[in-house]
Amino acid sequence: MPLFTLLLCALTAYYLAAVLFLLRGLTRLAPPGEPANLSFSIVIAARNEAENIGPCLESIFRQSLPASRYEVIVVNDRSTDATAAICDRFAARYPNLRVLSVAETPAGFSPKKYAVSKGVAAASCEIIVFTDADCLVTDTWLATIDRCFTKTTGLVQGISCYFRPEGMGSLLYGLQAVDFLSHGIVAASAIGAGMPINSSAANFAFRKKAFEEVGGYGSAAQKVVSGDDDLLLQRIAGSSWKVRFMKAAEGAVTTAPTFSVSGIFEQRKRWSSKTVNYSPRQIAFLSGIFLYYCGIAASLAVGIFRPGYLAVFFGMLLAKITGEYLLMLPGTAIYNQKGLRKYILPASILQLPVVLAAVVLGVFGKFSWKGERFRRKVS
Repeated sequence: MPLFTLLLCALTAYYLAAVLFLLRGLTRLAPPGEPANLSFSIVIAARNEAENIGPCLESIFRQSLPASRYEVIVVNDRSTDATAAICDRFAARYPNLRVLSVAETPAGFSPKKYAVSKGVAAASCEIIVFTDADCLVTDTWLATIDRCFTKTTGLVQGISCYFRPEGMGSLLYGLQAVDFLSHGIVAASAIGAGMPINSSAANFAFRKKAFEEVGGYGSAAQKVVSGDDDLLLQRIAGSSWKVRFMKAAEGAVTTAPTFSVSGIFEQRKRWSSKTVNYSPRQIAFLSGIFLYYCGIAASLAVGIFRPGYLAVFFGMLLAKITGEYLLMLPGTAIYNQKGLRKYILPASILQLPVVLAAVVLGVFGKFSWKGERFRRKVS
C-alpha cells in the first residue's frame, strides 16, 4: 500500500478516534443541580448595536430572579450610532443597569477584551455573565446558570443557538444554524471529556474570583482580537477551578445568523484566527482534525489524475459525515434543536472547503469585524 494511502488511513483513524473521544465527553455531561443562590453581574460589550441592544435588554430584565440578585453593565465600545442613547433610556427605567463608555482602545489590546475587562472590573457581584448585544435570553436564563454552579465551579458554558430572522430563507438559515450548533456541541463534548477547547461568549458565566486568580486574559491573550471566550475558558480550566457545561435548554441564548455569504465567511475566519493561541494540547488535537480535512481534499485532487483515489476520497468523506452524525444526533437533543438534523448532511459537505479556507486566511490574513479590518493580533 503506498505511503500516501497509509497516511490517509491514519488520518481517518485519528478523526474517528477524536469523534469517539468527544462522544464520550457528551455522555458525561450532568444536568443542573440545586440553586446556589448567587448574584450576577451581566456584562455586555456593545459597538454600534442600536438595532439590537433594546430587545436584548428587554429580554434580560424579564428574568425570573428578583432584580436585587443581578446587575447589568453595558460597555458602550466607541459606538457612533444611537447605542448609548438607547442604553441611557433603559438605565432611567432600571436602577440595576449601568452604562460605561470606551472612547478609545489602548494600544496592545483587543477592542472586545478591553471593553469586557472594564465591565468585569466594575462588576460588584460574585458571578460574571457574558452575553452579546445581539442576543436574546430566556426568562429562566440566570436561574438556570445559578443551578450550574457549585463551590468548586469556576466557569459555566451555556447553550447558544441561532433563531431564524424574518426574511431569511430556510436553507441559508438551516446550514448556518447547524454549523453554529456543531461548534457548540464540540464545546460541550470537550468540556465533558475534560479538555475544554472552544466556547461562546453569548452565554458564558464565571466567578470573578476565578478571573482574578488566573490574571484575567493575560498580557499575551489580550492582544488576540478574537477569543474573549475560548482563551478565558482554557485559562480557568487549567487552574484549580472546575469548568461545567449547562445541560439545560431552558437557559439557552439565541442570536441571529448572518444574512450574507461573505459575512458568514468573515465570521468563520475570525473564529479560526484565535486557534493558534490555544494551549499545545488543544492545538495538537485540532491540528489532527484539520490535517484529516486536508487529506480529504488531497485525495480528491490526486483522484482527478489517479481515479483509484476517488474511492479513498469518498470513503474519507463518508467517515467525516458519519462522525458528525454520531455527535450531532445526541447533541441536537441536548440543545433541543432536533429540527436541524435534516441539514447535517449538506452542512457537513459544505463545511469542508469553508474550514480549510477560513483557517488559512484567518490565521495568516485579515478579517472584517464591526466595520474594522483586523489581523489575528493587534500590534
